[in-house]
Amino acid sequence: MRTPLLTSLILLASAATASAQPADSAPPTTEPAPPAIPAPAPPTDSGATVIQGAGSPAAVIVDAPASEPASITEVGVQRLPASAYPEWEIRGLKYGSLWLTFHGMQWPYMPSMTDGRRFVVGISGWGWIDNSYEKFAPWGPNANIERDRIKYWKQQARMLLRITPTYALDRDYFVQGQVELVGTGDQTATRADVGGADTDDLYLKVGKWRSWDVQVGRFEGWEVFHLGMGLDFNTFERQGAVGPGESAYPIGYYGVTDAQFRPSGAVGSLAAHVYPLRILRFEALGTAGSNLTGPVYAVRPVAILDLGWLKLKGGLEYQHIGGLKATDLTDVTSKGLGGAIQFVFLPHIEFGLNGAQGTVVSIDSSGRLSPTGSLTRTSLGAFANVSNGHPRHPVLFGVGSVLTWTEDQNGIAPNPIDKVWLYQGYLAAQYVWQDVFYIKLVGGYSRAHYATAGQDPRIEFDNEVYSLRLRLSFYF
Repeated sequence: MRTPLLTSLILLASAATASAQPADSAPPTTEPAPPAIPAPAPPTDSGATVIQGAGSPAAVIVDAPASEPASITEVGVQRLPASAYPEWEIRGLKYGSLWLTFHGMQWPYMPSMTDGRRFVVGISGWGWIDNSYEKFAPWGPNANIERDRIKYWKQQARMLLRITPTYALDRDYFVQGQVELVGTGDQTATRADVGGADTDDLYLKVGKWRSWDVQVGRFEGWEVFHLGMGLDFNTFERQGAVGPGESAYPIGYYGVTDAQFRPSGAVGSLAAHVYPLRILRFEALGTAGSNLTGPVYAVRPVAILDLGWLKLKGGLEYQHIGGLKATDLTDVTSKGLGGAIQFVFLPHIEFGLNGAQGTVVSIDSSGRLSPTGSLTRTSLGAFANVSNGHPRHPVLFGVGSVLTWTEDQNGIAPNPIDKVWLYQGYLAAQYVWQDVFYIKLVGGYSRAHYATAGQDPRIEFDNEVYSLRLRLSFYF
């Protein structure tokens, strides 16, 4: 027979055991949603804090001062779901080059799905391996074809792991960080060649979903000039028919791109984004710091009108680079503007036209105008992608061309300027397996024409390049 005292002790022990279990634990599901962060629990009599990880079956008791309230902190770690890749309007043909572009939309999009708060660490990334071949040869009256002809094989690779911690406050406000950790397969490339071999994005962002945000750190500005399925970074077709020893007359496509890409050196960016309408987006990007050349600052506003089937993009930029030392009079100022119009007709075709023009005025370290460094540059481009629209075996074909020409101030009468033009074109075919594995074959052709009026006698020649590249890539 139990005495009243024994019965009371048993009841007290049962109550204490029940209070030690986590109050908000739930059976796991196949794909658990990231848990919300509840309000801090009241302090316990013992002054202990109960801490529970996401999906943890049991609580861990940690000693804490009795004056501090206990709290339960739940952190969800997940591969970014489909909802993190926003499509307020149609981005483009699925798996195509426009579909892989977010057209200024807030990304990764990770709001709280409830009226509470949540902290989630999103995991995503990609990797690719290129096997490529280039055949380069100059021709013309001033070219040494036998000496300068080149056949070149190259394999390079790049793998990126993206980590995106996001603290979402209800359904509206958020604080987000992102770091992209990078490994490179081309061991002959220096950090300068690949733009920083260990980190791509590294930024903090705070704002309101679908309304506004402010972003600071290392990141890219919004794209204006779209190249399509070819002319990828660090490839033969992206460089074009620019041969060794021709750095005195550098040329590459211009698409309001001086301040678009991630800065090098001790340089960072600050951007404000505003979304007054679902279809209308604005970015005001500023960059400041010091690179290997000297102190640099830039501004780059971009606007996008996105109707889904029709996209209009336009931007301006201004960049200034000075000298490192007080006695260094280097002063390089570049300005430019450009725009694009793009069409998407699901499920089979997308295409677009681009145009941009910019000027560069270059003063050297002694304070004199640099004739070869002061130039006007213009680029015009077009692309088109076609898809079979098959849900299980998607095949896409792409074609694109870019023509760029520059005129500098280096010349001797009666030829007052140097002129260089560069054509870059490609054909591409792509197959996607299981939504994540991309197989892409790109054939490229490029031709450059150099007319160097700054020398007597005048030098005029052409370069020609044929290239072939097989890219295997994995998106996760």
